[in-house]
This record gives sequence, structure tokens and C-alpha cells, in this order.
Amino acid sequence: MKAKLYVPPLGWLARLGDILMIPLMYVVSGTFREIPQQTHRWNNQKLSFSEVEALDRSSMVSFSSVKGTSDSHHGIRFHLPILGGWKDYAVLQPTHDEEWHIGWITRDVIGVSRIRLSGPVRMLLGPGEVTFFGIDARSEEQVSIQKAGVGRIGHGGPYAKLPLL
Repeated sequence: MKAKLYVPPLGWLARLGDILMIPLMYVVSGTFREIPQQTHRWNNQKLSFSEVEALDRSSMVSFSSVKGTSDSHHGIRFHLPILGGWKDYAVLQPTHDEEWHIGWITRDVIGVSRIRLSGPVRMLLGPGEVTFFGIDARSEEQVSIQKAGVGRIGHGGPYAKLPLL
């Protein structure tokens, strides 16, 4: 049996907050050619190690640290590319077509995005190792994910129009 993880849906207030933040997020990304980041406090759910320990590591994707990135992911600066925030990202997608949620495990933060995805997503990469996992939005079961590419905010390219979380 696959591990399950409940991800609460976004409410109307959170969705409204996301819409209202779009202009600001375009400005702080430093580019209007790419879809801006959608990571806001209300879109993420923190998890404990016990909530993710049953997940299958072979269905996850891990990345090493990115040299030259800010050491902190506390606060909001790492979300602000125009102020030296993280710019490198990985493109991840489930191995099967399904609506899903992306989650992450780092040395000191474990979480999952409450944003429902329906295809590939760009995820920021920072100074530490990170492991990403997927959760099916309907069944709440873990799904296998795979790396589809990498990129950098501001460089455009084939992934510029994918969601950035």
C-alpha cells in the first residue's frame, strides 16, 4: 500500500491572495517574460518527519546544493531574485498524468504545496540538499516524480511558462 498524505485544498481567501500578489511577484522576479513565483505562506503546509517517513524514497527526486545561493530560506529574501534570492530551479513532473501536489524535504524544513498542479512545475533550488516528492491530489497517495529539466529565473527558455513554486 502506498503512503498517503492529506493536503488541504486552498480556500477562496488564499486563491484571492494569490491573484492579488501576481503584480508584485512579477516585479520581485525581475522579469515579465516568465510566470512569477506562487509561493506564499498560505499556500504551504509544514510537515513533520513522522508524516513523511513512510514515503518511498525511490519515487522522489533529490538535488545537491546550488553554489552561490543565500544560506537562508527563512523569511522572504530567498523569494526575491532582484535582491539576490534563489534563481536556479528544477522542473519536476509526475510519471503519470494526474493532478498532484509537490512536497520537499530539506535539512530543517519539510512541507507540501497546497497548490493543485496538473503537469510540470518549477521548484527553486537553494544552498542545501533537497528532496522532492509528489502526492496525488485525489487519492492522497504518493506518486512517482521525475526531473524534466533545469533552468534559471530570468533566462526564459522552454520552462518559463510553467508554475514556479
